[in-house]
Amino acid sequence: MSNYTQSTNFATKDALSSGDPLKIVRGTEINTEFTNIAVAVATKLDTTGLASPGPIGATTPSSFNGTTGTFSGAVSGTTGTFSGAVSGTTGTFTGNVQMASANGGQLAGLRNKLINGNMGIFQRGTTAVTTDGSYGPADRWALNLLGDTASVTQGSFVSGDTLYDTGGAQYFTQIAVTSVVGAANYVIVAQRIEDVRLLAGQTVTVSFWAKAAAGTPSIGIEILQNFGSGGSPSTSVTGVGQAQTLTTTWTQYTKTFAVASITGKTIGTTANTSFTKLGFWIDAGSSNNTQSGSIGQASKTVSIANVQLEVGPVATPFEQRPIGMELALCQRYFYAYTCGSSGAGDFGTGYLRSTTSFVTSIKMPVPLRIAPTAISFSGAVGDYTYQAGGTTCVVNGISAVAYGTDSSSVEFTSATASTLGFGGRVFGSAGSRTLSFSGSEL
Repeated sequence: MSNYTQSTNFATKDALSSGDPLKIVRGTEINTEFTNIAVAVATKLDTTGLASPGPIGATTPSSFNGTTGTFSGAVSGTTGTFSGAVSGTTGTFTGNVQMASANGGQLAGLRNKLINGNMGIFQRGTTAVTTDGSYGPADRWALNLLGDTASVTQGSFVSGDTLYDTGGAQYFTQIAVTSVVGAANYVIVAQRIEDVRLLAGQTVTVSFWAKAAAGTPSIGIEILQNFGSGGSPSTSVTGVGQAQTLTTTWTQYTKTFAVASITGKTIGTTANTSFTKLGFWIDAGSSNNTQSGSIGQASKTVSIANVQLEVGPVATPFEQRPIGMELALCQRYFYAYTCGSSGAGDFGTGYLRSTTSFVTSIKMPVPLRIAPTAISFSGAVGDYTYQAGGTTCVVNGISAVAYGTDSSSVEFTSATASTLGFGGRVFGSAGSRTLSFSGSEL
């Protein structure tokens, strides 16, 4: 980097007597000055280029702002913002670097703090969800409502849909709401993110795809905090919602929030019960204006897909996690164990603890957040069979003996007696059947 150095003093020439040969300005002297100027200009940082959009060329500035940049050597500084292409060989930033993608693709994994943001895991099946506090069809997503009626269903993308062809999405969640006028009434589809400390005091960005079945209805997006059982405050700290108007075309939207600090708050004494909640307000009476972004009340049908919540002010490409990983994350909160009919897999082996009672232990694939509190089964109770002591017994009752975070003991009873103490196996005798363990959700 060079400063301009003048080679010829033209003012001195002016002072020379007329006729003095040194008074003549020669072409070589002019060329030398222009060369000196060109070298200085070429090796200086254009600070005007930093303050406004345009090309940037430099080696070691402390701050970058522009649309494009080309660097031939090391780059170091504290901050940098580029809305266009940047090329170079090496770079070092001591502060935060914000970017939408790396090499045109997603950034490092596990950025999305939501689980099942692409609605691809549905252990509970695809039956419509209509009651307050119920989860599904997509795992980890819950319906909350008061006064209104709503139906949450699974939708499927097809070839020709942008998210199906290029976004890796297969499913979306559709919410059909029949609005009933009432200041306190609402419909929310939400997910709770375990541990309120995870996002506290940070800037986060929510990105999602959505569309309306008709018209241009509005939905609201809110982030609230809950400090868990025994925490203080004991009620949720609500947020200020942001409204979004939808169209009938799938469109991606982004919203940025400043999550409140938890300084001065107390985390609950019961482990793993605090959370941050992302809520999509679909309908909201006037008492909910602050939280919902004042979206108001109206019957509507909307669809939501590829939801991401990440730390930082910039929305990055939707994080595509392996299906097995996403399923395991879901199974911390709910586990559905499916097996085929006899010969195609068993629920487990066990023993006869009475002549008509067979007990088996179901191992959880991952430790649950808390021990489940209920067991349910698909089909009819008579669709299950155990074989023990040389006897095949059709089941007439299924219940839990003990619940645990790592495994649960399940009892199968039968009217057919068998020999006490013998071991055996239990299976679905009428095709694929499922045992589900619930009560571990936040």
